[in-house]
Amino acid sequence: MSNNPKSPIDPKDLMAVERATTALIGTAISLIILGFVVEKFELFLHLIMIELKEKSESTMPQLAHADLYNYIGITIVSAGIILALYTYHYYTRWIKHLERGEIDTDKNIYFVLSVFVAFIGVLLLISMLIL
Repeated sequence: MSNNPKSPIDPKDLMAVERATTALIGTAISLIILGFVVEKFELFLHLIMIELKEKSESTMPQLAHADLYNYIGITIVSAGIILALYTYHYYTRWIKHLERGEIDTDKNIYFVLSVFVAFIGVLLLISMLIL
């Protein structure tokens, strides 16, 4: 016979929290990868500029905005790391709520993620159109 008391958490609720947590971890990984790609785009621009200089006798314009991609990439990677760390807090808080039989939601994380991703998208769009 087992002396373990039955868990007050409904398995369906636990699996739903685990799916949400897994989705947040996937989003964090995606942000880290996107940030890495954006940051390395700056390196790509420098390499293209060097190639064009070697093939052309005339002077090529400097890509003054190329460093912008470095900063955008670092910001996106940092956001992914912060989200990955926050996800553990999110998971443990939900488990505590479920153990007490409470339902609570954190709409703020989804709002912050939406605004951040939209901001990065607008920044990248502007950099492609103007710079």
